[in-house]
Amino acid sequence: MSPNPSSPSEGAAAEPTPLATTLSDSKQSFTAKYEAARLYIDSLAKPVGSLGTLEDWGARMAALQQTTTPTADSAACLIFAADHGVAKDTSEGGRSCSAYPQIVSRKVLEALDHGIAGASVLSKCNNVELRVIDVGLADGPVTYEWSGNTVRLATRRIDGGTKNFCTGNALTEEQVKMCIDVGREETTKMMDEMGGANVIMFGEVGIGNTTTAAALIAALTGVDVATVCGSGASVTRDGINEEIVARKIDIVKEALDFHSNASSLNGNPMQALGAVGGAEICSMVGGMLEASKHDVAILVDGFIVTTAAMIACMIDPMVSRLLLFSTKSTEKGQVIAITTITEIATANSIPVQIKPALDMGLRMGEASGCITSVPLLRSACATISSLATLNDVMCLEMGK
Repeated sequence: MSPNPSSPSEGAAAEPTPLATTLSDSKQSFTAKYEAARLYIDSLAKPVGSLGTLEDWGARMAALQQTTTPTADSAACLIFAADHGVAKDTSEGGRSCSAYPQIVSRKVLEALDHGIAGASVLSKCNNVELRVIDVGLADGPVTYEWSGNTVRLATRRIDGGTKNFCTGNALTEEQVKMCIDVGREETTKMMDEMGGANVIMFGEVGIGNTTTAAALIAALTGVDVATVCGSGASVTRDGINEEIVARKIDIVKEALDFHSNASSLNGNPMQALGAVGGAEICSMVGGMLEASKHDVAILVDGFIVTTAAMIACMIDPMVSRLLLFSTKSTEKGQVIAITTITEIATANSIPVQIKPALDMGLRMGEASGCITSVPLLRSACATISSLATLNDVMCLEMGK
């Protein structure tokens, strides 16, 4: 029995199977390779479609890696951290958009640097390589030097974080481009340090960035502000804080009203990033664009990372072929971002996963949802690589 279509028979190398031939053919599109892999998965010893999202992920990995035996053994997680002017206290010219003070961003990075934060623990137990890049945290009360091991200072960064986008542009055009370039560079650097990665995860740290993500989606899609604003980092166990939601809606409306040309931001990602964006979101966008250049799959985290993925797809629709949505966010705006990505992918004849794999109420950030999903991705790769076909099983002889 040969459980994998490219496994050689005893004594001689087997002829490449139709699937192996399609996957290795540089003239075939990603979609053709993906559909060929899905057809092969349909032939495996299981009811058709019965492994759900694992089947999409397995086919997507096979198409990206151009092999019938894809792997997710080399997994990278790159977290970008930055602060937001809109999250500053009102006494400092901000809008106090979060339930937590801005200093929490820096304290989370300190915990990451000591290996005791959420992403630190999850990455260790799931064999994921972790890097954290400070691209624009606000200054803290005490000078703290990052170790350079897990947490590093970006070579170019936004000193003090972004500006309050209710009273001006969050970032200049030059800063947007710089942060995107930093994201590209750090992604390449991490993959080089690892000797290559076959899946990469992007994460974020930055108090107030759910407000920024909501503003970006509203600006870029034209949806009603109330449909994209949620509680963000909540102090309640159920994650619901209606007072914070109401405040965010008012803040995002104020921002879009201030940018009187807000309608021109619709569908214009670079301009929107300058008006209401964040340094870490720009860097994630750059990282995703770089991953696309190298055909590396992206496990997508929650609301903020999905927003970055939407923007990356607006810049380059081919990014959509990489996306593996790991977790359903408690933030309602994620649905709008995924819908927009789906529309972009469909318009370019690229298959896209519509429903996130996990629905566990995850809302911590720090790439926690996608790191938690790594074992599922490895299971998906094992399925297409090693599961027998129905024909193989039917030909089995008892006792052999």
